[in-house]
Amino acid sequence: MPYLRTSRLIQRQHGAAFIIMLVILIMGVSIYLVSSLSKVTLQTARNEKSSDLLAQAKEIVIGYAVNGTGGTRPGDLMIPDVLSSTETPPYNYDGVTEGGCLDASKTSSTPIPGLPVIGGGASNWTNMRCLGRMPWKSFNVPLGSPSENDPTGFMPWYAVSANLVDPTHVTPLNSELLNTDNTLHGPNNYPPAPHPWLTVRDMNGNVLSNRVAFVIIIPGATLPGQSRPLSASQGGPGLGGANQYLDSITVPPTCTAPCVPGTYNNFDMDDDFIMGDEHRWIASTSNPGQQIEDPNYHFNDKLLYVTIDELMPLIEKRIAREVKGCLDNYASNASNTNNRYPWAASVTDNTPFPVNLGDPSRPGAYGTNFGRIPESPDTSTTSGSTPPTGTLLTYIQAVQTALNNYLSNTNSTTLSTLRNKGDTLKDYAQSIGQATTDPARAAGITADNCTGLSCTSTLQSQLTTAMGGGTPDPSMPANWTTPACISLFTSPGSYWADWRDLVFYQVTTNYQPGGGANALLQISGSGNPNGGNGTYRASVIVAGKKLGTQTRANPYVDPPNDYLANPISEFSADPLFVTNAHSDTTLTTSFITYKTSDPYYQNINDLVLCLDGKGINPTSQCN
Repeated sequence: MPYLRTSRLIQRQHGAAFIIMLVILIMGVSIYLVSSLSKVTLQTARNEKSSDLLAQAKEIVIGYAVNGTGGTRPGDLMIPDVLSSTETPPYNYDGVTEGGCLDASKTSSTPIPGLPVIGGGASNWTNMRCLGRMPWKSFNVPLGSPSENDPTGFMPWYAVSANLVDPTHVTPLNSELLNTDNTLHGPNNYPPAPHPWLTVRDMNGNVLSNRVAFVIIIPGATLPGQSRPLSASQGGPGLGGANQYLDSITVPPTCTAPCVPGTYNNFDMDDDFIMGDEHRWIASTSNPGQQIEDPNYHFNDKLLYVTIDELMPLIEKRIAREVKGCLDNYASNASNTNNRYPWAASVTDNTPFPVNLGDPSRPGAYGTNFGRIPESPDTSTTSGSTPPTGTLLTYIQAVQTALNNYLSNTNSTTLSTLRNKGDTLKDYAQSIGQATTDPARAAGITADNCTGLSCTSTLQSQLTTAMGGGTPDPSMPANWTTPACISLFTSPGSYWADWRDLVFYQVTTNYQPGGGANALLQISGSGNPNGGNGTYRASVIVAGKKLGTQTRANPYVDPPNDYLANPISEFSADPLFVTNAHSDTTLTTSFITYKTSDPYYQNINDLVLCLDGKGINPTSQCN
């Protein structure tokens, strides 16, 4: 019996040992699974955070470009934050935009290639390469207080085409820029832009776009060969450059088509960037039918980009809405008792944009319902008389200049100048026999006795008549009624100079100066979300990229067909198609516009907005 008890004891011990081993095995597997799941969860959370930050940064950059913040032109962007010696302390990432971009000819400069930075006015401006940290403080990106060396790779990096940071050589900055590319002559024989657009590729080296305006990159954690030490001011050896944050991909010659073999990286100064996954799978050498992770592939950049073709329509919309706001504010002004709009400017008017404050600007033209935007309003109800010449003309123009200066910069000095010029005009008009009721002498008397803004509308009407203009509509203001209009249309340095030849305008006959027959406007197409179609009083039309057989050699000679939708050179198969290139001699009342996502937009890219006096028309739904 002792043998039997011993045997049973041994069996129980073996069973217990097996259970213990099984428990240990289960615990090990559980720990492995939990660990794996934790890594997946952490990676998923990190990817979601990166995606959110990329999307937020994209919207902030687009908003800055569209709004023209800080006096910049709509479309201008900030220069990235790089390690510059001009900073205090030097060579740091402070989140603030720099005074210039990296210099592509300085490939061996320290502590990073491309220093010192160069601006658009430099003699070597063609070497501008704008890559660095996103200037998050300047852009007002809410990132808290990130560390300068950013070991986890959370801080966004940012690259922008120098076309959008170089105002010295990129003029004008408007939708005509869409007619250029990186080739020698660009599409339709346009010259290339002063700087290249950025190029973005997929992980196989295929070009996704070579017309990229800006790129935003989240670097991710360090990869083999990268180091992100502290700055010298923090006791470290100095901050790393782009190659310590951004990555590269080598596409092997044996790649599966479509592909473009080569090594592409996001940290050099070639304006060429690549997108990729965090893993790449290749055939196993021991078992070609099996896919294994490529041990030589190290890439974790998250990249998002916006092309100039995506950005420019948003800028066009901003321009159109600013003009719409000006004209609607004018029509809805309390002194505009019939809510009328001024005449359009003639499409052949080549008056240059003012160089000096108070210089003449493009005026409206009596009887012109369709044309370009009038930079000084004409409210005439008759055709007028023969314009003055000689000394009288000189004195009238001097008062007009003084009035423009006073309206743009209202103070005692400009008012005094206006009164002095008025006194000179008054005395001269009297010396040549004009009565006090004659237009030039009347304008001189009004200017000489002007004590403030209350005189300016009367004075402008008198000056218009004195210059040969017709009798003004007494129910309409003779000048722009808001500072925004004055600043936009008559201030030297205004970005309006870039857009004035691309923006058209039509006022209906019943809301023209003096009024007329009922002929309200309608705007068809997916680009007009407003109700009340057929009740619009005026419209603003912005010409997009040149399409079809359009030519734009001279904006004052080329007909509207070379800018706007028409049956010859810019038309679509849309059964609702109508021409936007109206003729003032045979006026029509229909326009068409499309969303950029609409297939018809590729053939008709005019942006058309409705006007109705800023909502004062109770039957209109124009927004």
